[in-house]
Amino acid sequence: MSSSRSGELKSATAYRVLALVGLLVAFALRVHRLGEANVWWDEGFTIGLARLPFPEMIWGTARDTHPPLYYALLWPWIRLAGDGEFAARFPSVAFGVLTVAVAGAAGRRLGGPGVQLLALWLLGLSRFHIWWSQETRMYALAALGIALSASFALRVAWKPGSFRIWGAWALSSSIALFSVYPALFAWIPQSLSLLWAIPRRAWPRWLLAHGTLALLMLGWLAFALPRMATWSAGGPPPGWSAVLQLSAVLWTTGISTYVERWAGPAVVLIAGMLPGIVVAVREAVRATRRIRDLFPLALLSIGLALQPVAVWLITRPRSFLYTPRMEARYFLPALPYFSLLLAFSIARAFSIPRLRPFALALALGAFGLSLASLPAYYANRHWRADPALLPFLIHVYARPGDGVILVSGDRAPVFQYYYERVNGANNLPPVYPVPRQAVPVRSDTVERELEGILRAHPRIWLARVESHLQDPEGWVERWLDAHLHRALEFPFGHNGLVLYVTSPQETAVPAENLARLNEIYRLKDPPGIFLGYDRVGRVFRPGETMRIGLYLQPGRPLSLTVEWIRRPDQQVARMELHVPAGSGIRRSSLELPVTPYTPSGDYVVRVEAEGGGSVTIPAFRVEGTIPPPSPSEIAHPMSARLGDRIRLLGYRLYGVREGNPPEAAPGDTLFLDLYWEAEGPIPRSYVVFTHLIGETWNPATGNPVWAQDDQVPLEGAYPTTHWIPGQPLRDRYVLQLPAEMPAGDYLLEAGMYLLETGERLPVSGEGADPTARRLILGLIRVRPRR
Repeated sequence: MSSSRSGELKSATAYRVLALVGLLVAFALRVHRLGEANVWWDEGFTIGLARLPFPEMIWGTARDTHPPLYYALLWPWIRLAGDGEFAARFPSVAFGVLTVAVAGAAGRRLGGPGVQLLALWLLGLSRFHIWWSQETRMYALAALGIALSASFALRVAWKPGSFRIWGAWALSSSIALFSVYPALFAWIPQSLSLLWAIPRRAWPRWLLAHGTLALLMLGWLAFALPRMATWSAGGPPPGWSAVLQLSAVLWTTGISTYVERWAGPAVVLIAGMLPGIVVAVREAVRATRRIRDLFPLALLSIGLALQPVAVWLITRPRSFLYTPRMEARYFLPALPYFSLLLAFSIARAFSIPRLRPFALALALGAFGLSLASLPAYYANRHWRADPALLPFLIHVYARPGDGVILVSGDRAPVFQYYYERVNGANNLPPVYPVPRQAVPVRSDTVERELEGILRAHPRIWLARVESHLQDPEGWVERWLDAHLHRALEFPFGHNGLVLYVTSPQETAVPAENLARLNEIYRLKDPPGIFLGYDRVGRVFRPGETMRIGLYLQPGRPLSLTVEWIRRPDQQVARMELHVPAGSGIRRSSLELPVTPYTPSGDYVVRVEAEGGGSVTIPAFRVEGTIPPPSPSEIAHPMSARLGDRIRLLGYRLYGVREGNPPEAAPGDTLFLDLYWEAEGPIPRSYVVFTHLIGETWNPATGNPVWAQDDQVPLEGAYPTTHWIPGQPLRDRYVLQLPAEMPAGDYLLEAGMYLLETGERLPVSGEGADPTARRLILGLIRVRPRR
């Protein structure tokens, strides 16, 4: 074998290995944290349709804003693999990885192995494509259809007489067109470019392929259009510049928020494609088969350019069908065009020696933007327990004949998803979304909404999920309070769950529910007090609450000691729980709010009953919290106390100029970090005040206070009742100096008070003014205005 032949084989093997590695990386990125995000509205709606019997599902998709192909593929899948978050999203992962492979194949036909690898890796690492390959929606399937049809269009241009290739192109086009209607705009450039590129003798095949597609699509539209609703998502339509800016940022970074921050790099990257495109056009013009060589550029460039036009058009107000808001997902079908065009332009620029440094910089910039945006994407994928726990509690307490009133605005699909997800849950209490007759609920419509439900069910569950969207005045809850008794109540922030009954009664957990719910874990407890527990969710972040349901059968009143332990042995919280005697099974809720300073790590819960009986429950993991500040951070250490349990360790002031005292100017913004520590549990929530006090009267405030920031610590995220004894914390306050502030020396003070009464905590130690109950931190000199 010649050395050149051997080199070619080694090179081909290297390309194949790199392509295989790229596909494996693409799969890993798309499956990573796949199930670690809650189902959102569109996903809940999609799975809800796919749960229906097949004929009902098809009727439902006819009323939807998308064609039926994705639903038809999801329907058998969830019956085989289940409809959990991971399982329901996995088809999109498969479609995404296939799209990456197809883009690589199209790149090879477009410009050889180099373009193949570039296109495959660019799309494989694309945050935008990873994002929609992890959603239970049809957009990854639409992108696959466009990539397939583009790949076959390139083959058709070379072999326009092959019926087999024309058939493959028509089939792949139907995948795109039967996934999302706007895919039509990504497909039209293929159709017109092919008509321009192929010889006239192949036009009958072009007509046959299009005729077949037209018959299929017209047949579906004849069925669907009479059933589609006409409505608008509301809001002003986007301007042309906003559409272009969002498309550029999405294709290059996959980021859909604060796009103005990324618009500059995105535009630079897209503009960097021009030299390679110019090189390719020049080579095509010089070629003998000019039209065929220009065809790939026309297909990709026009397809890419038409997608923003499509989004701009479909978001224009009109009087028929659905008028959506501008959404990131509408730009996804054209993403394979972008990856192919970018790969092609880099390769063509690299073929010119003097452009190679530029081509290398363009490639590094493209990969750099993708890689830089991925960590934040994955960090935001987090599964919250509360949306699943709220419907789960209905299953825990449900009895035959119960009914559920759901006041949720437009959040019903998410509630229904988790409500129907509970394992072992059969004969579910029916759910009545309210309002049914008026939007929103009004005082004169609430009785008509509810009276029929009340007659049909002796017990009513009220599930409030974003209820302010449809019942801002709370008329449903008021009406139920006036006609029924509250038996149980579970608050979930501004959401909640309430059980209403016709007469007061014990709220024991039915024994059959305890036995059939797979989410309830049995406990081995010889005294028979602790029967089991539930824990919904595994990982918690600041702002959430770790919740455990403890199932007890108390024959006598119980006093329980509950300890939350961060492994191996750090006690984070300790509480007493008193359970009255009862004949049935009771569920006691053990809760620990996760604050910004809750220690990260794995937790267990130890529960001990007075007089005997104890259990240890493996609980949760806490992540994303702030480590305690180091003493070295404190620029001005202090030793002061507020009340008998709070210490001020010192402070640090930013925004001032060095001096004695430090100086500032009117209009400046000062940042004050206070460092606190609790010496024991704090039973009440206090507001921290920080003031800048002058010698002259401030007419704006009616007192000598010229700047202030009063708040519950950490802007309300870490009230003193949640402080962990012995763990320091850093708490920031912002003091905005007025522009008209007179020159002079100002006193910087801090302290705490009760919001309900305004009563300040007593102070002692360094800087203490016991009479005014304040701590004096120091002086700040304000210079005269210039």
